[in-house]
Amino acid sequence: MMEMIPKEIPYRDKSEFLRGFLLLIRQDKKISKYERNMTLVIGKYFGFDEEFCEESIDSILVNEYVSNDPPQFSSKSIAKYFVLESYNILKQIHLLTDTELEWLRKTAEANHLKGELENLS
Repeated sequence: MMEMIPKEIPYRDKSEFLRGFLLLIRQDKKISKYERNMTLVIGKYFGFDEEFCEESIDSILVNEYVSNDPPQFSSKSIAKYFVLESYNILKQIHLLTDTELEWLRKTAEANHLKGELENLS
């Protein structure tokens, strides 16, 4: 799954990655079993407790306190890794919606990657 991972990912960035993926999959207002499974794989990969991940998935559609703001990463390489991996994961599950693509573009812009990821479609 994770191909071009930066050598060290700080805990804060791991947390932002998981939060960001949850925000991405809620963009179409539903979470498929495949998106759920991939979220659990990501959570496990980054060392998060499975129960925490399950609760996060179960609440992401209804929790009004979770900001829809794109994740902010500590480096451009981690941000690029997030955008490309998230795109590739979802692309294997389903065609990305316009809303999902736009949210990924906003995440790229928020992390100063504008122009580097223009080919997301």
